[in-house]
Amino acid sequence: MNECPDFAESLAAGYAKCGITKPDRGLLLAVSGGVDSMALLHGTRQLWPEETDRIVVAHVNHQLRGTDSRADAEFVEEAAAALDLQFVLLTCEISETARDQGGSIEEAARQCRYELLLETAERMHLSLVVCGHHRNDQAETVLHNILRGTGLKGVAGMAPIRSLSDSVQLVRPMLSVSRSAAEDWLRSQQRPWRDDKSNSSPRFTRNRIRNELLPLLAESYNPQVVESLLRLADHARGADTISSEIAERCLDDVLLELQPGICRIDRSRLERWPTSVVRSALRLIWTRQGWPQQRMTQKHWNSLASSLVTADGTPADIQGVEVSVTRGLVRLFHLSQINSSS
Repeated sequence: MNECPDFAESLAAGYAKCGITKPDRGLLLAVSGGVDSMALLHGTRQLWPEETDRIVVAHVNHQLRGTDSRADAEFVEEAAAALDLQFVLLTCEISETARDQGGSIEEAARQCRYELLLETAERMHLSLVVCGHHRNDQAETVLHNILRGTGLKGVAGMAPIRSLSDSVQLVRPMLSVSRSAAEDWLRSQQRPWRDDKSNSSPRFTRNRIRNELLPLLAESYNPQVVESLLRLADHARGADTISSEIAERCLDDVLLELQPGICRIDRSRLERWPTSVVRSALRLIWTRQGWPQQRMTQKHWNSLASSLVTADGTPADIQGVEVSVTRGLVRLFHLSQINSSS
C-alpha cells in the first residue's frame, strides 16, 4: 500500500538521524500495544523485512490494569509472532515499587520499564532499545518539565539517542512523527492497536497535560503550541550542548575522584567557576554515576550548586546521595551503590 508514505519516510529518517541504517547492532523494540508502539513495530518490520533475527519485541506488563494488562501482552505477542519476530514479556510490580521509593506510580513505572529493557538488551546482546515516543510526547514532556521547574536539559525534552549503559543506547526514531500520522498510517495498513483506558485518567499528571492543558493552550492562546514547544526544545538542546561542553571542562579541573558511589571534588578550584557551570557539572556527575534525577527540580540543582561553593557544616541527603562540604573538599556518597559494588 502507498497510503500515508510520509510516516514510513519519517521513520527511516528518524532511524538515520540516530545513526541506524540497518539493524545489525540488534534492536529491542519496546511495544505497549498502543498507536505509537504498533506503528513503530510494523514500520520497523517493513524497513528491514529480511532482518528478523536482529529485531526483538519486548512488552512490559506493569500489572496495573488486571485483565486489560494481560490482554495487551497477548495482543503484542500475537503481533510479533505474525511478523516472525521474537517476543519477550517483562513484568514488574509498580504499586509496590512506588510505595517503597515514596514516589509516584508514573515515576516508578518509567524507572522499572527502562531497567527491564536495559537488562533484557544486555542479556540478549542487543545494542539498541527503541521506543515509539512521537512529537506530541515531546511537546508534553517539555511542558511537563517546565511546570516542574527545570533547566535547559529539561526544556530540551527527550533526546533522539542517549546511553542506557556502556553497551546499550536508547533511540527514539519517531520524534518527528505526530500521533495522528502514526494512527493514519496504521489505518492505511489495516493494522490494529490497543487503547489504554488509563491514558484518559486525570489521576496522572501527563494525562492532564495531554487531555486538558495542551488543548486549552491551543484553543485559547496558540493553535501552534505543540510546534512552539518543539522549537523551544530544539533551541534548548543546542544551548545545553554548549553548557555540557563547559561543564566537562569544569569537571576536568575540579574532580579528584570518581568511582561507583563516591565522588571527591577540590572545593578551592570549584569556587572559581560560576554557579551555573557548577550546576551543569553536578548533573554530569549524577548522570555518570547513575544517581536518581527524576525528582530533582531546577530548585534542587541551584540549591546544591550554591551550597557546595558557599556552605560548610552537617552533611545533607539529596535523593539518597550524601553531600559533605568542608573547607577544601566536597564529598558525594551514594551508600547503597557503594554497598552493592563492594
